[in-house]
Parts: sequence; structure tokens; C-alpha cells
Amino acid sequence: MKQILQDALYRAYLRWFGALFVLLAIGILVDPARQALWGGLLLGTGGSLMILTLQRLSVDRMYRVIETGRKPMSRGTVSRMAVAVLCVMIGLKYEAQLSLTAVVIGLLAGHVIQFCEFLTHELKREKR
Repeated sequence: MKQILQDALYRAYLRWFGALFVLLAIGILVDPARQALWGGLLLGTGGSLMILTLQRLSVDRMYRVIETGRKPMSRGTVSRMAVAVLCVMIGLKYEAQLSLTAVVIGLLAGHVIQFCEFLTHELKREKR
């Protein structure tokens, strides 16, 4: 049952990310003069999606640990931090082509999406 709920929540996050990527693509097409901004947002948002996917895999692993009683592996947090650091390093290396501020804002997109999904879920639940 918990796995089904986790899958449904992840699909909801993917819908939010899909909408965000569509908005970024529209921004790139409409305003190519700010390519550094849109590129930074795209890189950071892609990193944020990877972090959220790694987080989901970590939760799945924890479910299996609880069910089997084995010792948990602890590389989940390190790998999520490594993705964020890698995105920032790419932003620093290509600072002329990417806005580092936009990369960091894109990395925060996953947290904003999680909050928005929680908020919309609570508002839907309140209406029932």
C-alpha cells in the first residue's frame, strides 16, 4: 500500500516538473536574449529532478530495510548533495553561459514543488 502511495506522489511531482520544464522551454523560445538565465534554471531544475528521484529511491530502500530488518545504506544524502554540488560546479565552470544564481534557484525547485503538491493536496482534502 505504501509503495502505491509513494508511486502516486512521485507521478504528481513529475507532472509539476513537466509543467516547469514546459515553462522553461517557452521562456527559452520567447526570450533568447536571456539564455544564461534560462540555461541556469534548466540546469538547476534538472539537478533538482535528479535529487528528487534519488530521494524517492532512498525512501524505497528504507521501506525494504524496515521490511527485511537489514542495516540501511547511508549513501542517499551524499549522492543528493553530490548532484547539487555538481550542478553548482558546472555553473561556475560555464559562468559566462549560465547564471549561477539561476542554477541555485533551479536546485530549489524540488522543494517548492514538494510544498505546492502538499498544499494542493491539503486544499483538495479540505473541500471533501
